[in-house]
Amino acid sequence: MMKVEMHLHTHRSSDGLITLGEAKKVLKSKKVDAIAITDHDTTSAWKEFKGRQFIKGIEKTVEEDDGNKFHLLIYFLSSGIKHNGFFEAIDDVRDQDAFVAIAHPYDTIRKAPSASRLEDYGRYVDGIECMNARMCIPHGNKKALDFAMRHKLVKIAGSDAHHWSEIGSAYVEAKASDIEEFRKQLKLGRVEMKGGLSPIYVHTFSTLRRHSILKPKL
Repeated sequence: MMKVEMHLHTHRSSDGLITLGEAKKVLKSKKVDAIAITDHDTTSAWKEFKGRQFIKGIEKTVEEDDGNKFHLLIYFLSSGIKHNGFFEAIDDVRDQDAFVAIAHPYDTIRKAPSASRLEDYGRYVDGIECMNARMCIPHGNKKALDFAMRHKLVKIAGSDAHHWSEIGSAYVEAKASDIEEFRKQLKLGRVEMKGGLSPIYVHTFSTLRRHSILKPKL
């Protein structure tokens, strides 16, 4: 079985702290076997975090017509996502044969789709993040799971790690021996969510980083 961290922010994110050395240390511990790099709207960490244990991804911010913004988790990319509109971003995803899921769709504190549009968006994505270890809204993960099951979408989990200690708090597990095999299993929905919520204090890591009070140990 292969354990994969699906949601992680490196020091290349404005609120992330995780360095390559810290990520490799966690991988060596076998807490997880592979890590998806999902920085906020940037692929700059790809050149640094590369190898057989890292998946090229992004947490892409898309904007609705009324200005509301929410996040897409996109995996197995070869280049960045050019467009900021949902449907245009989906076209970019399909052009790269990538995998796309809506991140924490019910966490309105940290950007979520408009409730009136979520049903429509669900027709165009591959999966839903049903377990986000940093979930702030009561029952937010349960609502996401219900939505994924109702729409027969792939259910994914991730720690949303901004500090190395969070890595693997939530992850997916699949019968795979390498990243390419895992990719096939993910697309088929043959992954199982593991883990749970992180302690509430982990939010201080990203808050302090965002205000340049805490800095990555480069």
